[in-house]
Amino acid sequence: MSLTNGSSNDTGLTDNTATRDNGLNVLIIGAGIGGLTAALALRQQGHKVTLLEASTFSNETGAAIHMAPNANGLLRRMGLNLEDVGGNTLDSLAQYDGRSGPEGKGSPATLVLSSRVKLVDPEEVLVTLETGTKISGDLLLGADGVHVSLFSTPGEYILTRWQSVCRKFLVDGEKYRPYDCGDSAYRFLIPKQDLMDDPRCREFVEAKGHMCMFIHEDRRVVIYPCVNNTIINCLLIHPSSESRSISPGDGWNRAGNKERMMQIGSVFAPSICALLEKAPRENLKLWTLLDMEILPTWVNQRVALLGDAAHPFLPHQAQGGAQAIEDAVSLAALLPPETQKSDIPDRLQLYEQCRKERANQIQQATRLSGLSQKVLQERNLKYNPIEFNHYNFCHDEWDFSTNILKKHLFAKGQYRYRQPLSFGPAPGPRQPQNQTLSNLSTSKQHQTVASIRFKTSRTYLQNLFPTARFSFNAPGTIVQASLICCALHDMVWLGGGAYNHCGLYVHGVRYEKASGEVINGTFLPLLFEDSVDSIITGRAELGAPKMGCTIDISESTDSKIVNLGWRGTTFVTLEWEGLRTASQLDAQSEPALKIPEPEPDSGILMYRYVPAVGEPGKADAEYAVFEPYPLPPTESTDNSQPRQTDGKEISNDLESNLTATSASINCAPGDWESLPTLHHVSQWLSEMPIYEILEATIKEVPFVGDGSGVRRIE
Repeated sequence: MSLTNGSSNDTGLTDNTATRDNGLNVLIIGAGIGGLTAALALRQQGHKVTLLEASTFSNETGAAIHMAPNANGLLRRMGLNLEDVGGNTLDSLAQYDGRSGPEGKGSPATLVLSSRVKLVDPEEVLVTLETGTKISGDLLLGADGVHVSLFSTPGEYILTRWQSVCRKFLVDGEKYRPYDCGDSAYRFLIPKQDLMDDPRCREFVEAKGHMCMFIHEDRRVVIYPCVNNTIINCLLIHPSSESRSISPGDGWNRAGNKERMMQIGSVFAPSICALLEKAPRENLKLWTLLDMEILPTWVNQRVALLGDAAHPFLPHQAQGGAQAIEDAVSLAALLPPETQKSDIPDRLQLYEQCRKERANQIQQATRLSGLSQKVLQERNLKYNPIEFNHYNFCHDEWDFSTNILKKHLFAKGQYRYRQPLSFGPAPGPRQPQNQTLSNLSTSKQHQTVASIRFKTSRTYLQNLFPTARFSFNAPGTIVQASLICCALHDMVWLGGGAYNHCGLYVHGVRYEKASGEVINGTFLPLLFEDSVDSIITGRAELGAPKMGCTIDISESTDSKIVNLGWRGTTFVTLEWEGLRTASQLDAQSEPALKIPEPEPDSGILMYRYVPAVGEPGKADAEYAVFEPYPLPPTESTDNSQPRQTDGKEISNDLESNLTATSASINCAPGDWESLPTLHHVSQWLSEMPIYEILEATIKEVPFVGDGSGVRRIE
């Protein structure tokens, strides 16, 4: 982190938006725990950060701080291990009755000292310093704390309070001011060895990482180690009325009066009084514990509050610094490197959504934890420390805010979901998540379509219709159907991979809606596929009647064989023999199979069925769906020209299509042992009569439909 001292002679405008190369330019007012954490987290997200700190950083402004798991985990995520800088693990806790550097990810943030902010313009994200210097940015974070200041003159204290500078530009500055909660705290540091040398105090500190709390009605003493277990941090929390007359004011670093502290602590046991007696007179400080009404909002356009500026905390649960860290990490999670300036207002609303309720709940629980049991009972208040700890500690703000951002971004698009839902929108042929990869393009997708159309029994096939709304268009005892096998290649959603499917298509079918409107189509009762991914997406998103099996394809120059099987058992074999182009057929005396065309229609009819969980024979949903036939893509220039895909020439030219001079369909029923999941289907196929094969063709199709046109009929 680079450091700059402000100059009282600086004037003019510093524009932090004009020269941005990457990331946002973020201004942070205040370099306390919240501001510094936000600077680190946003720096690691690739943003440029400037901190404006009113002080000169010439004096220590605090003592020790307890980092609860919800904060310590976030610091570790950012690469800060407190043990490396003298932090102690809290290994045990006892409660008594009181009577008894520049390295790192991202560009270093710039810290500008002696920079007291006077004015904030939320619309322009512009701050004006007391020197007159103006600084602008993309985002402004108010981390300037509770912000109570104390000025003193010889023989007289003049207490001057004012708001966090940013806070008063977001909410009513007169209504939302910090106030004395009624308690203050003496605080001081003692070398651990001093307590170890005193038999009266040794038991409190001899165990490593041991925290002690001594409670007596309206006051308490809290001690815990810091600086590699060599220093003991001590607090005596007590009613403010007992110390204010001796040490007036409300600041953080007011000098404490040792005699008054000993008087206030005299109600504790002698061993505790002995501990208090060791407080160094010259370094004894008195801190008024400040509270504030809950703010109606933390954000305004591109300005946001964090830490004590948004929610000042009492010290009873060591959550003031922890919640400031959570605020900072939440902002970083919601402002990833690709964030645009126009995204900021939206993201700050998400920040408030992620953080405000949680911080307010912990703030209220902290207030309750500082009350004695007597006061809790008198006010009919309840505080459960176990429930509080579970809510407080079992939380990772980075993961929580990251998930909120993902859901927010997903909600902006028409994404498709299916099981498992927990991981967001599911990739598939209708939303390939890898479609931005430069080596993949839907224009490369193509398919080889091998079909055999035949005559069969109307009565046998109409038994496949799921409801009476399906029927054949024309009377008669014979209808047409096709077995169509498609080999799909260079599929973007499969990373350029391929798969096969083979279905039974029943021609000349109509579906009559409740309104009387009729839809003519080809009914698809069954579609085999050899890709689990495709089966899952088709069933879940389209209601397609998909089943899994192996589809083995072998071919020569004039023949093709497709075998459908399951774990070594073949139950369907389709053969095309004597494959010829149109010109070859015209040149030979042997005629090709005559092709009587099926009735024209406009798409594929299917029926979706969703079984009810735990209720056999019942459906949660069932309805007909319709898929219009896909149109060829219009993005290419001249579709009559062949193109190369994996070395194979794909063309719309009719000469690339082949017609068989003979074809066959052979279906074997198998049994429940060899086909335990498919026998009911294979037996039906084996009993389907084949009266006559009408047409058998092989076609190269230079595009693949994705099923995105499928719609529920009614």
